[in-house]
Amino acid sequence: MLDLIEAEQSRAGMMLLYEAGFHDFSPAGLCAIHQKLFGDLYEWAGHYRVINIEKREKLLVGKSVWYSNAENIEDDLKRAFKQIATKKWEEMSKEQFVQTLARCFPKLWQVHPFREGNTRTVVMMMTFFVEHYGYYMDQELMAASAGYVRDSFVLASLDQLSEYEHLVKILMDAVCTEPVIYDDTSLEVEDSKAKPERLQKYQKEKYVPQPHYKREP
Repeated sequence: MLDLIEAEQSRAGMMLLYEAGFHDFSPAGLCAIHQKLFGDLYEWAGHYRVINIEKREKLLVGKSVWYSNAENIEDDLKRAFKQIATKKWEEMSKEQFVQTLARCFPKLWQVHPFREGNTRTVVMMMTFFVEHYGYYMDQELMAASAGYVRDSFVLASLDQLSEYEHLVKILMDAVCTEPVIYDDTSLEVEDSKAKPERLQKYQKEKYVPQPHYKREP
């Protein structure tokens, strides 16, 4: 039940943020997005976590991505945003833009600065970032493919073992050169087969990774 409430509240917050516009691509901006998305649910929304965390991932045979230690969150975010700021985004082709996007934004996600809601917060900032540089993000596709998107961030956050191609694949579809026309009822259709084909694509994706870790005996 809490997951449903969180999803509805964050979706409403996303719409408000989108309508107001956003251009603060910094740690403070990331906190502002998180607060707007989850402020009605959590008193700690918009504030960095103060404990270290791990999350077991099926893709990693029950292991967790190595998230930032709580005391390093601020410095790690600054480093990730500095890397983003050094790129010459306006000079890139769409393919170069997406390839670079898929390598830079997982660095923000891997910090995992908040107790919950990190994926939605990073995807929202990525949406603003894409549109800041003149593209359009298919938000409906990203929302319908939430599981695939999160798995893609996991696989792109394994340091020297990182696999970026999964995130690149969906971003090549989601980052558009023309405005996206949305059907407001698409995401409300319970029967996945009744959804538009583009919204089914990444729900059908089956990725079976080679184990990145050995199973415990």
